[in-house]
Amino acid sequence: MSIDLAYGEVSAIDYLSCRIRVRLDDRDGLQTYWLNIPQRNTQGTKRRPLMPELGEQVAVLLDADGVGGVYLGGIYSTAEPPPVVDEDTDYVRFSDGTVSTYDRKAGVMRLECVGALVVKCGRNITVESGEPVVVKAPSALFDIPQIVLKGDLRLSGNLNVDGSVDVKGTVMDAGGNSNHHDH
Repeated sequence: MSIDLAYGEVSAIDYLSCRIRVRLDDRDGLQTYWLNIPQRNTQGTKRRPLMPELGEQVAVLLDADGVGGVYLGGIYSTAEPPPVVDEDTDYVRFSDGTVSTYDRKAGVMRLECVGALVVKCGRNITVESGEPVVVKAPSALFDIPQIVLKGDLRLSGNLNVDGSVDVKGTVMDAGGNSNHHDH
């Protein structure tokens, strides 16, 4: 059985069956049959990564006929160079502009979402950090029946309470006034 490594451009995509067709310019524009895209898992654990895009440069293994075979992956070229050339960075940029990077040398993972980010968990979520955690947003809504804070709470700004305040201990303002004096 003869197999041949070839390079071409994605000319058609079948999203339902995870297959592509490739135009082989070095073979006078010959178009392959539908080529399967190998997947990491297809049984109990299933994955479906993003498919190659139309016009993407790819490598394929072809059978003796030169039109059947399997897709190996996308390839970079001088016309379409890698977006990052740092050997310590894993980088994904989606076509909508969302970017995920991991710099293993610096130990920093970054996710920049163009749209929303949803994290849903059926059990606990724990966030641990060796340094302060910073959250920046125009506002925040916590839809939680009860919040327990362990440690000191510092507030810079106004406190508006819609309901009762139950305090154990002393309440002091900046002038030294407490909740234990008469007017």
